[in-house]
Amino acid sequence: MLLETGYRGLTFDAVATAAGTTRSTLYRWWPTRGSLVLEATAEHLSIERVPDTGNSRDDIRTAIRQLIVAFSDPLTRIVILAAISGLDGDPELAAAFRELFVYPWRASAADALQRGVDRGELPHGSDLGFLLNVIVGTVFQSTITVAEPATQGLEEALVELILGPRRSGAR
Repeated sequence: MLLETGYRGLTFDAVATAAGTTRSTLYRWWPTRGSLVLEATAEHLSIERVPDTGNSRDDIRTAIRQLIVAFSDPLTRIVILAAISGLDGDPELAAAFRELFVYPWRASAADALQRGVDRGELPHGSDLGFLLNVIVGTVFQSTITVAEPATQGLEEALVELILGPRRSGAR
């Protein structure tokens, strides 16, 4: 239903009718539309931890790919835009979205970047928060805010921006 109507068009009345229940029953379990949407889409929105492959270039490429896949998904896009735009004045939606989906992935991706520092592939003192913002902001811009997503070559371009060009003979 969310894919058909978008967040703004999703109502408790419509969900209750489709589920064969009442609006008051839904409100007992989910006090806001945002809480209902987050619970209903939680598994779909989840992004895995960035694995430690033993190679920072591969770790960071994986992190970027995870975002591209997530942000390219129509359902995920609806929930992200609802959460960050403050639709319905639902600050709980934005806070829950950050706690459940944004912060765990960011911590995992920050760990991957820190491994790059520890391996000497990123300079000591690198601003990991800034690098994460560059990754997330670029992928967000390339997949969500533009009319036609532009992801071709994005992974490698971002990896090279962060780690520098691949050295000859390097994997």
